Amino acid sequence: MVKNKKTKRRPRKEPLLTGMRAELWPVFSRYIRMRDCLEVTGTTTHGKCCTCGRSYPIGKLQAGHFIPGRADSILFEPTCVHSQCYRCNMLLQGEWLKYFRYMENKYGLEHVFKLMALSEEKREITPEWAAITMNYYQEEILRMEARHGI
Repeated sequence: MVKNKKTKRRPRKEPLLTGMRAELWPVFSRYIRMRDCLEVTGTTTHGKCCTCGRSYPIGKLQAGHFIPGRADSILFEPTCVHSQCYRCNMLLQGEWLKYFRYMENKYGLEHVFKLMALSEEKREITPEWAAITMNYYQEEILRMEARHGI
C-alpha cells in the first residue's frame, strides 16, 4: 500500500482574529447606521438609504461598503461605509453608480480616489487593533445614545 504524502496547507487566519472581526462588525455596523440616522433625520431610530434615499427604521438599514469586498484595509473604514437598504446593498449589489455620486457629493473626488487607493493596500487587522477599535465604537454608540436620550 502506498501512503499519500501529506500536503502542505496554507496557514489559516488566526481563529481569535476571525472571531474578533465577527464581534467587531455588529458594533461597527450599529455605529455607522446610528451616525447616518442622526445626520439625515436627527434621530437614532430612522434613517435613509444613501443610494435610493428611502426612509427606513434603523433595524432595516445595513452598513453598506462603497468599495465592494471584505479587504482589511477598508472593512472598518467609516468613510467607506454608509447606511443602505437591503435592496440597494444586496439585491442591487451596492448600487455602485449612485453610491459613487453620493460619495462624490459628500466627500469630494479626492477622498473617493484615496479610498480606492486604500482598498488596494495590504493591511492586516491585529487583535490589538480590533480590541481598541471595538472599544472606540462602543464608546461612540454610548455617546450618541446619551446625547439623544436613549
